[in-house]
Amino acid sequence: MKRPNPTFLKKAEGIRTSRKRRTLIIILVLLVLTFAVVFVSSIASAQDNYRLMYPGLVGAATSTTTAYMRYQRPVHTTTETTTEVTTTATTTLPHAVLAATATPTPSPEETADNEQNNWPEPFKEDSNFSFKPMGVQTATYQERAVALEELKERVVAYQKKHPNMRICVDFVSLSSGEHLGIDELEPVVPSGAMAIPFSIVYYDRFSGVNGPLSEIVTYDGSVKGTRSSSYIASNFRQGKQFYMRTMLNYAIAKNDNIALGYVVEKLGGLDEAIESVNEISGYISYKDSIIYQDYSGKEYRAPGTISCYDMGNYLSYMYKVFINNPQVNQRLINDMASSEIETPLAAAFPQDTRILHVLGRNTDRSAYLECAIIDYYEPVALVVYVEAATPDAAGTAIATIGGYTQKFLETCYS
Repeated sequence: MKRPNPTFLKKAEGIRTSRKRRTLIIILVLLVLTFAVVFVSSIASAQDNYRLMYPGLVGAATSTTTAYMRYQRPVHTTTETTTEVTTTATTTLPHAVLAATATPTPSPEETADNEQNNWPEPFKEDSNFSFKPMGVQTATYQERAVALEELKERVVAYQKKHPNMRICVDFVSLSSGEHLGIDELEPVVPSGAMAIPFSIVYYDRFSGVNGPLSEIVTYDGSVKGTRSSSYIASNFRQGKQFYMRTMLNYAIAKNDNIALGYVVEKLGGLDEAIESVNEISGYISYKDSIIYQDYSGKEYRAPGTISCYDMGNYLSYMYKVFINNPQVNQRLINDMASSEIETPLAAAFPQDTRILHVLGRNTDRSAYLECAIIDYYEPVALVVYVEAATPDAAGTAIATIGGYTQKFLETCYS
């Protein structure tokens, strides 16, 4: 028998090896494609479930990173400067709005002879608020950076001039994310301003579902409140019913602590509500006991504080959700725009400037927290916290810092 040609055997072996490699490569490619399809499908399914639970949070991680990470306090270095700080008249006008007394309202006992209608009144929505188009910035990026540093210097100089006050500030350009903070990580007493993050969570959770807004709750004394802190306690007797949409409006527009209590209750209680709030921002959690000194040097160790940095994040988050998905926070935006509580910032900006805000007030601790979105040349979030001996002094401080902010924006756009 004739022996096969060695060259032919070598070629045959090479062909067989090449076929094996090609087959192996095809199998690997198919496996990779199959895994990719399964992985993407599972992620999409999880995203759909998450969107149903928290529509406002979906996509937020791609739009910003600092809002969902625990803030690391930066190391500040200071240098001596001789820059002269000048202030316009609009920034030093006294503003006593915080000391103003509300119009007296009859107590439920005084109106006892009148029959109370316990049925809930329909809630009438205001016209939908929309932000005006942004102006055209005339300052260069470098000029704006210098102006922002001057804004910080003015606030710090005001702090030093008033050592008998405790002042914390957080400023955020909502269009660019530009941020400026002065003692923004210090503990502050939010009081009624907590209506903002709790309302955000409520609307996130029930976005697109009308049932929770039309749910009826009964004012039965289960949520405590006083006439001085509650429109409901001042005007109604127990047994009165309200739609949840009305409660949400009262918590924001009237700064009603009883209404806010019902909002928290519908979120599953304070623990569950705070857990959801901390997913947006929780540098200082409202439930944690924090040690701090107030403006007079008195030391506190108690829960019930947050930071101006957190509140700035809540306002930023609310604005971004509104711009990307207006129907989620449209009612919340409307309520802030129609707040019945006067704002000291009105003294710092032109009369036609639209200011959406909630003013948290704790008179026992002489604490005032103004949380505002200002629709000016550009939309900005401004959070100003002041502890002072008198409401008059606190109102003037908030108005003055608002004036510094107005000057900064005017410099960038005029």
